[in-house]
Amino acid sequence: MKHNLISALRYISLSLVLILAACTSGPTKPPVVAIELPSIALAPEHNAEFYLDQASIAPVEQSFDWELLAAKAYYQQGMYQAGDAVTTSLSKQAATPKQAAGLRIVQAYAQQQQGNYTKALGILDFDPLWQLPDDYWFAYYLSRGDIYQQQNNPLAAAGAYIELDRYLAEESREGNHQTIWQQLKPLTAFTLRSFQQPGNELRNGWLEIVAISNEPKQSPEKLIATLQNWKTDYPEHPALDYVGGDLAKALSISPYAPKKIAVLLPLTGKYQSNALAVKDGLVSAFLDQQSEFYSDAELVFYDTQAQAMETLYPQLELDQIDFIVGPLLKSQLRSLVNLAPSMPVFALNDIQATENEAQFFFPLSPEDEAKQAAQFMAQREEQNPLILAPQSSLGTRMGEAFSEEWKLHSSSPVDVVFYANRNDLQRAVRKLLHTDTSQQRISQFKQIVGQDIEAEVRSRSDANSLYLVGTNTETKLIKAFIDVTVSPFAVSPRLYASSRSYDKNDETSENELDGIYISEMPWILEQQSVNSIRHQQLWPSSSDSQKRLYGLGYDAYSLINQLAQMRGYYEYQFKGLTGNLSVDQQGLVVRQLTWTQYKNGQLVPLEIQADTIQESTVQESNIQESPVE
Repeated sequence: MKHNLISALRYISLSLVLILAACTSGPTKPPVVAIELPSIALAPEHNAEFYLDQASIAPVEQSFDWELLAAKAYYQQGMYQAGDAVTTSLSKQAATPKQAAGLRIVQAYAQQQQGNYTKALGILDFDPLWQLPDDYWFAYYLSRGDIYQQQNNPLAAAGAYIELDRYLAEESREGNHQTIWQQLKPLTAFTLRSFQQPGNELRNGWLEIVAISNEPKQSPEKLIATLQNWKTDYPEHPALDYVGGDLAKALSISPYAPKKIAVLLPLTGKYQSNALAVKDGLVSAFLDQQSEFYSDAELVFYDTQAQAMETLYPQLELDQIDFIVGPLLKSQLRSLVNLAPSMPVFALNDIQATENEAQFFFPLSPEDEAKQAAQFMAQREEQNPLILAPQSSLGTRMGEAFSEEWKLHSSSPVDVVFYANRNDLQRAVRKLLHTDTSQQRISQFKQIVGQDIEAEVRSRSDANSLYLVGTNTETKLIKAFIDVTVSPFAVSPRLYASSRSYDKNDETSENELDGIYISEMPWILEQQSVNSIRHQQLWPSSSDSQKRLYGLGYDAYSLINQLAQMRGYYEYQFKGLTGNLSVDQQGLVVRQLTWTQYKNGQLVPLEIQADTIQESTVQESNIQESPVE
């Protein structure tokens, strides 16, 4: 019976060949030449008929495996009925653990190809006591990892890839380590540690090293000490090679310890209020550090509006300045950079025009906030996002930044509509949701038929999310217009907004904003922290904008002695007032804002959790502890 299916399938092929042969005098098919059996884990390189031919001449103990490859080739070509015919026949013949495992690998592959991920996982249920070739375990863990990743279950995906590592060639392990890291990185340290298991050192080592990386740090020294402890606990762990290079580089860099710090701010003129808010933050951080650690550092403030940078810089040299914070304005920053300063510069803006190892940039950029929104929405698998923004320089810049970032994560289009003012909001919402064109079509149809027929205006259904750039008041109006504009039978798009939509001083009912996701600096949301209470006492009438600038100044001073090592070790994060901070290779401070959602009139922070972790995650880890090699 072993060749029944092969004969049936080849009979069809042979019949077609004979029919064609009757019409043409082409060359006959060459004899089948036996080749070495490929691994079941690899993608088929030939069509199904090729593998069926090999099965017809193979020894009895190999014909099953060749037919498996034929089924996989059918599935790869989208010929699912033909593939199912082969696997159905083979399921009656499978007599060994190896054959049962191979059949499940191919059947799961078919379900995965069709997007049936839960069904595929159910099929990929190996007995850990099975004695299988390494390439079967390789296919097993790789398939499970890929399926979990497609299900947005990062912890389970990482667990499968961790077990996969032992079956990889040396040259493939670095890429696998990067994949493991990327899967675990979005999870909180608490979540990662919650899923550690006694005795599973391989898994626990990965979870712990990423948890360490994800914990906001207070000093480079603490990070280094923690990492050294991890190396002691897991001396043979494969992640040593992955984190060792950057860590060694960070350890070799001496931190900045300036004695005389120049702060360059526009302390007079139109930007005075902004500069004073930054100054207040800098001084507060300076005093906090003075009270906690002994320091003989000195702050010297210079007014960048009082004299040109070409005149000011020589004064800095005369004053023996050994570190510069600022300038705040881009034009003045360009002037300073063009002078090629000899001392380190920590600018409070960004001009994206330097790769000097001693220059760092810390902007509070609305464009960066828009980019983070695009990243966040892409992670949440939103499709065809819409953008509603004011017709202004700010609205245009944020809309463009969002669109450019979205292209890096998705091929789905972005539709942007601008509004001139509040009176233009309803028109903009109708245009964005296409209800204006729907109404036009209804009106045209009524004119054609000459009757006043009943028809429902329909809103678009191709987009499920909307990013808003408006103020708090504009956001409320937009949400109200959307609620009455979306068709009764349609689903309202999920709403995301920038920090401009949040106003802590707004006394009106915030229930109007329920459901909206908003990005914001963490300390703006904190009402009971020491810094928030002190700021409220000293500057009770301060606006949210000034509070953000205060946070910029506070974080800028707090980072000075950590900048160099943060640049050397990108995974290092500092928990600042303005967000979780890291420094990239270009010296740019990257801020990770807090995402929140309005619920019952209150902004509730969204913790990044493994909320898609299912019971199968625990089962996965149990299997991984004892695969038979």
